[in-house]
Amino acid sequence: MSQIDPAVSEGCRRTVGVSALRRLRRLVDEENAQERSNAFWAFRLGLAFALAAGLLLLWLANRVH
Repeated sequence: MSQIDPAVSEGCRRTVGVSALRRLRRLVDEENAQERSNAFWAFRLGLAFALAAGLLLLWLANRVH
């Protein structure tokens, strides 16, 4: 077996480490974007339900009188 140059080995480990960190960063960014999208739609859906409930209450209150 031949000996691997320590500088080459260190450079290889550094390159692999940087690549892994970049891949992890992309995954985190994608997850954050998905969470923002989910929060946006949850807010809109909640607002729609609140509006529907308010209109229903107004309609029911109007029918009582």
